[in-house]
Formats: sequence, structure tokens, C-alpha cells
Amino acid sequence: MLNNFLSKVKNRFSKSNGSSYDSVVPADQIEKRQQEMRDQERIRAEEEYRNEHPDQIMQEKLESFENKTNKLKKKLNIAIITVFGLIIIVFLILFFI
Repeated sequence: MLNNFLSKVKNRFSKSNGSSYDSVVPADQIEKRQQEMRDQERIRAEEEYRNEHPDQIMQEKLESFENKTNKLKKKLNIAIITVFGLIIIVFLILFFI
């Protein structure tokens, strides 16, 4: 890091022409780099949390799995009741026609 900084300073002073700002970085590249840095920090924080709280993460996964299975059970029960109800309605219609 320090070597990089020193080399940049040497390059600035060693240039013979008067333009000290030769390269301009566009704002979108700066924003993109900042977004990448935020993403890296977020991923690092998530991994750190995962390493510190493995039991809590497993519990959340189990709760999520249970919630999903309960929702599917309810949907399946509604579908079965609906099919039986429609079958009974069809038989009643056919019987009385």
C-alpha cells in the first residue's frame, strides 16, 4: 500500500509536462467500485455471522422448512377437499338428471 502510494508520488513529480491530472476516472466506475466494495463487506459480514452463530442458522433453516411444509400441507388439503366436493356435485347432478 505504501509502496503504491510512493510510486504514484514519484510518477507525479517525475513527469516533465505540466499536466498533473492526465487520467480522469468516470463517476460510474467509481460507483461500480464502491458497490463492489460494499458487496465484499456484506459477504464478509455474512460469513462471519455464519461462523459465529451456526446453531441459530440451522434453527432458522428448520423453521423455514417447517413453514414451507405447513403451507404445502394446507394447499394440498384444500385441493383434495375441492376435488371431492366437485365429484360429489357431479354425481348429484348426474343422479337427478
